[in-house]
Amino acid sequence: MVQILIGNINTYLEHKQELNPPIWASKIRFLPHSYHTRQVCMRVELYGCPWTDGILSYSMPQGDKRSPEWEFYDSTYDGYWDDELQRGLGQLTDGKVGQDNFRMGYYDSERGQGWVGWRNDTRNGQAIEIKFEFDKVREFTGVHIYCNNQFQKDVQVFAEASILFSVGGKVYSSEPLTYTYMEDRIFESSRNVSIKLHRRVGRFVKLRLSFANKWIMISEITFDSDVAQGNFSEESVVPLEPPIQKNGSTMKDHQDPLRPELPIPTAKDEDQTYMAIIIGVLMAVIILLAVAIFLIVSRHRRRKCFASPLVGKSALATGNGCPGMSSGSSCGTGGSYKEAGTGSSASHHGGTGHGHPAGTVNAHLHDMDRLIQLDAEPYQEPYHAHTPFYSYSTVVVGRNVDSGNSAYEYAVPETGTMPLLTSSPPPPPPPSAPPVAPVTTDTFARNKMYPTDESRSSKKSSQKQESQTALKRRLEQTPVPEFPRHRLRMLSKLSEGNYGAIYVAEADGINEYNSKMTLGKRLVAVKFFSPALSEKERAELQNDVRILAGLEDQNIARVLGVCTSEQPLCVVMEYSEHGDLNQFLKTHVPVEAARNLPPTVKTLSFQCLLYLATQIASGMRYLESLNFVHRDLATRNCLVGKAYKVKISDFGTDNEAYSADYYKLDGNLGLPIRWMSWESAFLDKYSTKSDVWSFAVTLWEILHLAKSRPYEGFSDHRVVENLSHMHVDDGLFEYPSRPACSRDIYDLMRECWKRQESDRPTFREIHLFLQRKNLGYAPAAAAS
Repeated sequence: MVQILIGNINTYLEHKQELNPPIWASKIRFLPHSYHTRQVCMRVELYGCPWTDGILSYSMPQGDKRSPEWEFYDSTYDGYWDDELQRGLGQLTDGKVGQDNFRMGYYDSERGQGWVGWRNDTRNGQAIEIKFEFDKVREFTGVHIYCNNQFQKDVQVFAEASILFSVGGKVYSSEPLTYTYMEDRIFESSRNVSIKLHRRVGRFVKLRLSFANKWIMISEITFDSDVAQGNFSEESVVPLEPPIQKNGSTMKDHQDPLRPELPIPTAKDEDQTYMAIIIGVLMAVIILLAVAIFLIVSRHRRRKCFASPLVGKSALATGNGCPGMSSGSSCGTGGSYKEAGTGSSASHHGGTGHGHPAGTVNAHLHDMDRLIQLDAEPYQEPYHAHTPFYSYSTVVVGRNVDSGNSAYEYAVPETGTMPLLTSSPPPPPPPSAPPVAPVTTDTFARNKMYPTDESRSSKKSSQKQESQTALKRRLEQTPVPEFPRHRLRMLSKLSEGNYGAIYVAEADGINEYNSKMTLGKRLVAVKFFSPALSEKERAELQNDVRILAGLEDQNIARVLGVCTSEQPLCVVMEYSEHGDLNQFLKTHVPVEAARNLPPTVKTLSFQCLLYLATQIASGMRYLESLNFVHRDLATRNCLVGKAYKVKISDFGTDNEAYSADYYKLDGNLGLPIRWMSWESAFLDKYSTKSDVWSFAVTLWEILHLAKSRPYEGFSDHRVVENLSHMHVDDGLFEYPSRPACSRDIYDLMRECWKRQESDRPTFREIHLFLQRKNLGYAPAAAAS
């Protein structure tokens, strides 16, 4: 780039000149220039500042003409001007933004040079693609695009932005970040559109902008990034020769570049042979499925009207059974529920004390239901508990043998070294019965126990001990598969806590949960153990992973494998395509509010929102059956996959994006007070009923599409003060406002926010209620 600067006329005075636009360079050479031959003595002082954004260059198509006198070119671009602009910098990174009226420029030389504009009809509606090259591999947290929105003159902010990342610049990530902008046809002022990049890593960034009107005009693009720590290798591509079709044209490749493509047969005889083979295989599969369905239905009918072999082993308390029902048969008991086991069912008659209809336990419990026997009361919390990984809480409950009432107490945590994890050894049981050995102990801290009186027969005690022993044996024998670390490609960092960091990664060839089948590449969450952990802490975490691997529910983020062959150790868990539920909801609008919006706007119906909440209730019902306490249930800790599939996790707890959701008390670990029950906040008491409180707040979030936090107008201190009214029971507690829902849905939330834990419903009841409210709904097949 060459530029002539005017020098001074008076040799005793300097001539100061402002460089407008500024120059980005690592080396600058000044040469004296004169129309006459003369001796020149020149001194130059250069003023500027370091360039910290790290952008070396950007490439893009040149802007377009709006009229003969209005050219929206990147006129200050200092790179190559060929078919497109390459290897240079210009207006998009000069640190200046254009005025609201795009005809006004900020350079004195030409008008309208504050904006670079592209016309839709000159490129057949294709998206504008801008490629940025950075000095080093960086970790990106955000990008800001300054756009013009004079829609009355056919200029609007882009409709959608897709952002891809690459280390080498040749192969970009197959999963782009997609951002949809909500159209604004009210205000014409220019605005900065900020997009979170969720700590994606790369040295090259590709930005694709889709048109919302005839013109897109951009004045400035800036990135929030830091130099990434670690070693990063360039993506490799295996060159493949594309197959040839019958007409000799090249077939467009839509497959994975690392996966070889099969040749396409061209002879008619081979086509007919393959067709016959395919038809034969499909017919065989259909016949096998029909036989399997017939056998399953027949077996179900036979089992339904015969006595269950487990009934005789369950000692029911007298007076709790329904009169007129046979204890030896599960056929025709409308007020009973069944546990799905491996080959038998247990019928428990619903008592009249609660007044709630009994529901059917989800079939995903498998071996857990065969091992864990419930007492006579239909909706009590089971006794067993296991130590989960990270924020799932361990609740090891002691039981006292006293009289015929079945009741269970919950562990009350103290302040521990992990988020929301605390405990103390259980008190010894009364001498009237032998102590019951817990399934596992909390490996992080110790819990206090608040015992209550209950009784059971010696036969029930013996059977319970046998069930615990069998359950412990099954957990110890559950294999956790080893996964090669070189087949994990880290994409972005989710969060970092006391025990290590969590990354979103792409796993190549990892097996599906509890299966030897693989579906190729898929997104996973990788939890790393901090190298600073002691050997004892590392062994305890590995034990917790084995326990967590025993969870079997489709609405829980499950363990897929571990990497223990090299340091740091890590565990690979399920992750979903659309990330956390909070961000997913924010990108959608209610169907009722989208009538006057473009068809490209993403919408969610009320039934779909209930469908999401029903799945969360199903997963929490499973954790409730094991007496697991989550402690941080919220939309940020739920994942959304294809067809609106929800999985409960804990990945949002230490995510910086949600740091404002946690109340820092005296510099200690943050507490999600807007989601916490009053007894958790003031008594440090956590139970499945405190999770019920949090679920109601999560349901409130879902119905608001996460557009606002609970108690949005309250400060954290006022939220604590509001909970204190529930604590002292003075009648001044303010409930969250009623969302746009029917009265019975809000009544359910109010039931979950009852002061007494015993007055709140169980997750079994909540799930049954939501299932009935959403009966017959299925997500659209195209929804992904």
